[in-house]
Amino acid sequence: MARLTRWIALVATAVAVLPAVSSTPAAVADTRAGAGQRAILTFDKNPTDPSNSLLTWQVVRQDAAGTWQVVEQLSWRAGSGMLGRAGRNECAKGRGWLPDGTYRLRFHRDYHGNLIKGRAFRLDDRRCRNGRWRVQLFIHTEQGARNVQCPDRRGDQVCRWELPRINDYKSAGCIKLAPDDLAQLSWHFLQFFKAGVRYPKSRVVVRVVE
Repeated sequence: MARLTRWIALVATAVAVLPAVSSTPAAVADTRAGAGQRAILTFDKNPTDPSNSLLTWQVVRQDAAGTWQVVEQLSWRAGSGMLGRAGRNECAKGRGWLPDGTYRLRFHRDYHGNLIKGRAFRLDDRRCRNGRWRVQLFIHTEQGARNVQCPDRRGDQVCRWELPRINDYKSAGCIKLAPDDLAQLSWHFLQFFKAGVRYPKSRVVVRVVE
């Protein structure tokens, strides 16, 4: 909790130094709507079992006295990286979990990637400890276009969630959620923010910690 409190204080400091926005009515309305309200997504990596890590969504709001209060909080099981030692190496391209640090995101209602489809959160690219870029990082699940589960066939399918027969929490570096959990996270996100917007970290931030 102390770590979260320190982080909220850092967000508040960052907001204080942001440049002034346009004084048009639309800009003023948007500023008021977001004033004193932030979202923090924390991915807490589990070194013992990366496929059994934790993703926590929090919305915090600043009251009239300037105190930050948690107004909404939910957590889900999540995974990142492949199983085994390589899955815990943030510099192992296509195998290791994503690097520690902070990320911006953009929410897509129906992403049309080669492997990733349906609702998904696109994260920033990031350098790992040895300088290698980790790219194409998402918060996503295994499903088809329009968030539909494809028919069950032999083998591991990227368009179908097959747990417990297959551990679908493993990934090439993205954060993976079960389909229903991703749907819940997406619904809560859209109660406060819009799809298609890459918000600054002062409004929405993803924290990856170990």
